[in-house]
Amino acid sequence: MEYVEPTRETLLLESFANTVDIEEGTDLLDTLHGLRDWLASHGLPAEARDADLRRARALRAGLRERLLAANGETPDPTPIAEAEAVLRTLPLTARLDPEDPLRGDDPLTPVARAWVITAATGEWLRLKQCPNHECGWVFWDATRSRTRRWCSMRVCGNRAKARAFAERRRTT
Repeated sequence: MEYVEPTRETLLLESFANTVDIEEGTDLLDTLHGLRDWLASHGLPAEARDADLRRARALRAGLRERLLAANGETPDPTPIAEAEAVLRTLPLTARLDPEDPLRGDDPLTPVARAWVITAATGEWLRLKQCPNHECGWVFWDATRSRTRRWCSMRVCGNRAKARAFAERRRTT
């Protein structure tokens, strides 16, 4: 099986989507300080305001919802629409620099830039959200066939298979 490397953009999107950990009950975007720390940890300008925190949460919710579709689930259109409203407010400037074709001054512009590049290349289909709703972790599907379903077969995949097996035994 051939391993497909994630791009810088997909790694940024994965990290942004995983600023909330459903299993652990933690959210890096609970506070403005948390958003600033996340931006700084990725080498991004960390001059964020309260309004940026609200927009970041909406953008993250929409991104996570969109990534459910990569795993074959039907996403809720409301968070996607709210995220798209955030994206419409972000100034992106196209440039001829192939290393940095989109630039903007807003703290969320790098996330929008990463989405544009990832969507344009079709690589967004490799970013998936675990269908285990108690987990919801976003992961990179590195398989050549793009058929990975679970964040971890040892944990979420195994639990799903065990539940399905128990359900089949119960009905027979």
